[in-house]
Amino acid sequence: MKSYHHGNLKEELIKYACTICERDGYTKLSIRSLAKESNVSQTAPYRHFKTKEEVYAAVAAEGFNKLYKAVFVESDKLTLKDFIQSSKNYIDFGLQNANTYDLMFGTAVGDFSQHPELVETANKTFESLVLNLSSFLKDKDEDILAGKSITVWALLHGMVGILRKQSITEVTFTLKNLVLWALQEE
Repeated sequence: MKSYHHGNLKEELIKYACTICERDGYTKLSIRSLAKESNVSQTAPYRHFKTKEEVYAAVAAEGFNKLYKAVFVESDKLTLKDFIQSSKNYIDFGLQNANTYDLMFGTAVGDFSQHPELVETANKTFESLVLNLSSFLKDKDEDILAGKSITVWALLHGMVGILRKQSITEVTFTLKNLVLWALQEE
């Protein structure tokens, strides 16, 4: 066991926590398992995380950061094709990071408001969806845009759940039709 640690221990612990979560599932992630995986003393993680929920929140925040990077399209002239690809990236993230995704959207982290970094990253991810949609929707009304953004997010979230249970061919075609349905003008 290491008696000291060079670098940023909190960042290292979060990295190891993400590894444990994705490899074994978040229910196997504990402060004790985190200390063992990161090869530090049993008490070292407690300097950065008081509870297991704080570890969960840090992993979920990292998950939202990764999801944001997967779905945000930096463009003033976003096309529907770009948005469909962004939507496919969302689904791919949910399928390829199933354990982290379950932690992000499950109930293991109770009140997000108790974890400011988690709130920030989750909101940033949703706001990127809103920004992407606003690039090509005709109606710029904030309420309509927010409603369509929530509809698309729910649709993508549902697709992840369905695809995790069964294989559906022609996902891109299906996704395009679903997104077009969700975005149809009133």
